[in-house]
Amino acid sequence: MSMQVYDYLLKAAADVPDAAALEFMGKPVSYARLAENALKLASGLEAQGVERGASIGLLLPNIPQFVEALYGSWFHGNVVVPMSVLSTAPEIRYLVEDSSIRALFVYELFLPQVEAAIATLASPPRVFVVGQSAPMIVDMVSPGKNVSMQALIEGQTPIDVAKPDGKDSHLLTIYTSGTTGKPKGAVISNANIIGQLDMTGDLFPPLPSDRVLCVLPLFHVFALNAVLAFNIRHRLTVVLHTKFDVAAALESLQKDRITIFNGVPTMYFYLLKHSGPDTKFPDLRLCISGGSAMPVEVLHSFEDKFQVPIFEGYGMTETTVSVCCNRLDAKKVGSVGKPFDRVDLKILDDAGTEVAPKALGEICVRGPNIMQRYLNRPEATAETIVDGWLHTGDIGYVDEEGFVFIVDRKKDMIIKGGYNIYPREIEEVLYQMPQIAEAAVVGIKDEAKGEQVRAVISVRPGAELDEDAVQQYLSQNLAKYKLPAEYVFVTELPKGPTGKILKRELRDQN
Repeated sequence: MSMQVYDYLLKAAADVPDAAALEFMGKPVSYARLAENALKLASGLEAQGVERGASIGLLLPNIPQFVEALYGSWFHGNVVVPMSVLSTAPEIRYLVEDSSIRALFVYELFLPQVEAAIATLASPPRVFVVGQSAPMIVDMVSPGKNVSMQALIEGQTPIDVAKPDGKDSHLLTIYTSGTTGKPKGAVISNANIIGQLDMTGDLFPPLPSDRVLCVLPLFHVFALNAVLAFNIRHRLTVVLHTKFDVAAALESLQKDRITIFNGVPTMYFYLLKHSGPDTKFPDLRLCISGGSAMPVEVLHSFEDKFQVPIFEGYGMTETTVSVCCNRLDAKKVGSVGKPFDRVDLKILDDAGTEVAPKALGEICVRGPNIMQRYLNRPEATAETIVDGWLHTGDIGYVDEEGFVFIVDRKKDMIIKGGYNIYPREIEEVLYQMPQIAEAAVVGIKDEAKGEQVRAVISVRPGAELDEDAVQQYLSQNLAKYKLPAEYVFVTELPKGPTGKILKRELRDQN
């Protein structure tokens, strides 16, 4: 039987039961306790009639219950669908329907959005609520009743762990968007995650004393696979923060014996900006950056001030985490490093021909961590994965030494503070407003976030519309981080000879 990602938790619980897997709000959660709660949760799922193989959604912040629900669902043989905690009711409903989610673990604060999302579904998923005020329902099989996660676990006997049938297990469906606007579910398998963990461990061998600060959201592949799964595999301690709060992060880096920090460039910018002249991170030995391009000035300033190297990498949801990274023995500022040893990378021109070093083209990759497919989207899968090569949609080049540089994005994706934002999704909501004749969304540079969202709008003749009305409408249909920071109202949007809106001109407008 091949090794499963969740076996690493069981082995750690058996070998180092008292070691801290997590540290949350100053309190440790041992490997033994984490594994026991996850196994009891799996038993609770069985008692609730949740079918093995079904998809289970997690709408939880960075709390220990996220990890218990993740591994418990895996122990029961389920596919996990992590959801952004910023999701609105329409976004939640879409994910539930697209993934055929049969159970949802929900933090109590998000329950109104979930109840609105599933209210009219013919076959709504079971809802398990996490939080202090979550009801302790005794009659756990009553239809339409929400059950507390605590009740799901209490009184259960650990279940036999589901074993795969020899196939490569589908463990995660993580949603990403493309130019179609609707999110697509990337199917991530057990082999994908283990392949990624193997390659990351080869690049950055962990030390037994490592303590890793996690302020990235666990619903994102960066935190989920590169931080949580990696450190559980190596039996290290993840110091878990509910979110990135710069003051709390600074205090933790100074006082919690943190040796490794993973973040997006915006976080490094804020840590620099809010640290004092004498701030030191006494135990920090390395930092990893991803999610968007790291400004060279920020990288140099951080490294000079704290005397800790930052290793920038590149990847996407479809690659489980990453395909390139600078490393201890090979680093070049401004690049995203060299491909992992088991990843093949090539640069193709528009004709599909591989180009010479330093020539621009689309970055294409293949390797053990490339997703299996897009869920329910064979056409999108065929467009993205061609002869085993994932076409990333990113434009870049490889220099003579094999370092990869990202130059631009073929797709119009905006990266704001490490969050991927897809203009088409926002544009489709804008076009639902009857007052709008035309709209286009672009990314504009922002010192702190990397990019911000700009919406350029043309109003129909005779109609009236202002910024507040548009913002209010968008906020009802989109997560907060997707909302434009800037609105520009124009008589007509600039177009090329074919009638295509010229987004480059919109980015350059002041």
